[in-house]
Amino acid sequence: MAKLPDGFSVQAIPIRSALAEGRTEDAKTEVVRLLLTGKADKIVQRLAAEMIRPPKRGRGRRSALTRHWHEIGEEYHQLREAGVKYEDALRIASEKFGYSETHVRNAIADYDQGRSV
Repeated sequence: MAKLPDGFSVQAIPIRSALAEGRTEDAKTEVVRLLLTGKADKIVQRLAAEMIRPPKRGRGRRSALTRHWHEIGEEYHQLREAGVKYEDALRIASEKFGYSETHVRNAIADYDQGRSV
């Protein structure tokens, strides 16, 4: 029989499920129950430690999508399909939406990335 991976724990399954569903109190109750019995494995102990002191979040602000990226991307691609040059399409889109050309370029990049997925 094959060995189970190191991060696998039968005890941790209901705890991780409760955390994923947003039921933190249920997860805490289960962790406490397992710790009090003295039979908690190392995965459950790590989950308990993370509940007490969560891991540090990365520095800086989380990146967000450019404002109106979908509308700007559609407008730009419609202009390009109509035969408008790249620079003119950027200028027209930036004037229509009231954003800089850099903002429009970023919105187009977000739009293209969203379409490729």
